[in-house]
Amino acid sequence: MAVNRMASLCAAGSAVMVAVAGVAGPQAHATGDDREKRSAAVLQELVPSPDGPGCAAAVGERGRVVWEAGRGRADLTTGRAITSKTVFDMASNSKQFTADAVLLLAGRNQLALTEPLSEFLDDPPAWTRDVTLGDLMRHTSGIADYQDLLEAEGVAVTDPAGQKEAIAAILASRPEDPPGKRFAYSNSNYVLLAQVVERVTGKPFPTFVQQEFFTPLGLRMTLAPAVDVPGKARSYDEKDGSYTPDSSPWQQYGDGSVQTTPGELVRWADNYRTGRVGGTELLAGVTGGVVDVGDVLRPRGIEAGRYGAGILLLPDNSLVHRGDWEGFHSTFKVSPDRGTAVTVVCNVDSPDHFRAANRLMDVWTG
Repeated sequence: MAVNRMASLCAAGSAVMVAVAGVAGPQAHATGDDREKRSAAVLQELVPSPDGPGCAAAVGERGRVVWEAGRGRADLTTGRAITSKTVFDMASNSKQFTADAVLLLAGRNQLALTEPLSEFLDDPPAWTRDVTLGDLMRHTSGIADYQDLLEAEGVAVTDPAGQKEAIAAILASRPEDPPGKRFAYSNSNYVLLAQVVERVTGKPFPTFVQQEFFTPLGLRMTLAPAVDVPGKARSYDEKDGSYTPDSSPWQQYGDGSVQTTPGELVRWADNYRTGRVGGTELLAGVTGGVVDVGDVLRPRGIEAGRYGAGILLLPDNSLVHRGDWEGFHSTFKVSPDRGTAVTVVCNVDSPDHFRAANRLMDVWTG
């Protein structure tokens, strides 16, 4: 489950969503524009029945939500429906904020991607001198996924475990491959990057992300693991048509746990066009030094791509990432010209959510 675990969990930080006054709603389109109808059809095909867990989706154009909807149940016990306002754990679609936090600090000359991990640790193991921050960002460190490491120690995903336990397990291990040699997706990389941000700034990582990204961009987001934020969906595991609640008390962070709606995530996507936070230097860093992922992500529906700063750069210049954690599954995609963004997120495994995101992108850019 090392590649599938695309989440993180975050210790400090409030579970209260940031209120934003005056955020514009979906844009009205000219008479005869059938994109909303076609988008609704995509969502209905993705979630045939409204009576079980389901999905929500949103499309943004230049930072404005132009379509958003939900279908299915956010909570099977209460019958609460999924709407455009339902909050989900975005799982590994949170990694882009961690990577951008590192790029922001690099732009301020507070760190460099060429620096070794050892510079940011107390009593570092010898091998950390050979792993750079760039290796961590692009998943070329060779470090095993901390979920596998914890489970090997007998810590199940249903047992309490936090950032301290994850980092201890990572540092007690050794890279499985020589650092810098090949892409191998590992959530350990981003847990360690969050630790680096905390060491450099002296702030809890969730606080730094809130202050530098969420608040300046007016985003209703919070970074908090293993908590129920207001309006959040419950996630489920499906087996033979029956649904069981799916959750974990793990509280690691850096590799996931941004809690928000699809609409807010497509609003965030406009920073890839404007560079409002981080400027042109951050935008250059997002795709600078990208590494080929080979066939590693092919089973996840991604045929080819190169990994940059918490995001994949596809051959057509679009950006994409997926997230999967304890019943939450999301796809985030930004068009080649950075003008259009799509997010689809579900509270149960939905094999076609990546395809649905591609179809929505075609609807709004075709």
